[in-house]
Amino acid sequence: MRRWVWVLFVALCLLKGMPGVVMAESFHVIVCGRGGGEPYTERFEDWGQRLRRVLVEQMGHGHKNVRLLTESGKDADGVSSLGDIKKIFQRVGQEISKIDNVFVYLVGHGSYRRNIAKLNIVGEDLTADHINKWIQRLSARQVVVINGASTSAVFVNALSGKGRIICTSTSSAEERNATRFMGFFIQALEEGSADQNRDERISVLEICRQAASLTEAWYTGEGYLTTEHALLDDNGDGKGTRLTEMGSVLKDGKAAEHCFLLDVRVPEGTPKALVDAYQAAIASVEALVERKTLLDSAAYYAQLETQLLKAAQLNRKIWIGQGK
Repeated sequence: MRRWVWVLFVALCLLKGMPGVVMAESFHVIVCGRGGGEPYTERFEDWGQRLRRVLVEQMGHGHKNVRLLTESGKDADGVSSLGDIKKIFQRVGQEISKIDNVFVYLVGHGSYRRNIAKLNIVGEDLTADHINKWIQRLSARQVVVINGASTSAVFVNALSGKGRIICTSTSSAEERNATRFMGFFIQALEEGSADQNRDERISVLEICRQAASLTEAWYTGEGYLTTEHALLDDNGDGKGTRLTEMGSVLKDGKAAEHCFLLDVRVPEGTPKALVDAYQAAIASVEALVERKTLLDSAAYYAQLETQLLKAAQLNRKIWIGQGK
């Protein structure tokens, strides 16, 4: 086995790490809108409860960092009304730091009339402008909005911007039928199929692409015409790219690829400087891999070996230094 291959193998094994804590935190707001009657009322409540459960129990986010609002308010942090949603955003704004991420999940029926995109909730509907106003006040490193409602594509145009990742279940305002995307989003997290590259991390890009693929497969399997085509926008151009059509050259996806629902964890008490050095080493490896086609093969693998070894050594120092 060539030495660089052995180093790569060792480094990747070490990079997986062990259960511990992440230096930065993620805050999650789940808004489940009005169902308008069965089966949607029950479905939206179920999706909200399951999403909160998987974020806490399998993704490792603290229960206090995952807020759920539903039509009934039962076993939730409030009712999905404008007043309660605003209060939750205000609380999150008081709790986050500049290195944290905020995730917003919208579940339910959407609408688009008179150039206004909405999610149907209890009382006055939630608009894209409401969301935009509230997330503008957050000091988060990144804000991720996953809108699984019908006609949700318009939220891409309204919310796109620097430091924002927007995913919608539909590719146009004309896709008005009830959607399945959020159900498969949750399923992929629960079953672990979202971890496409098996690195024990789940990026926003991975989970969104997997949910889109499962959604498309469901329509095909049932023999139905596909009435939803998920989009992702993370480059701020307000256009979005269909998740099932993303190739090797992406207009969107780079930010989503490096934003994680499930991330590498380190032991409690690890010095921040050591974690920062480790993350910088990982970033250097990823940047080098992206430049592979521009470099001579021998030079590329020589640099890769050096950088992977540095990352592996830092990872080992984190764990051995903590008595692991």
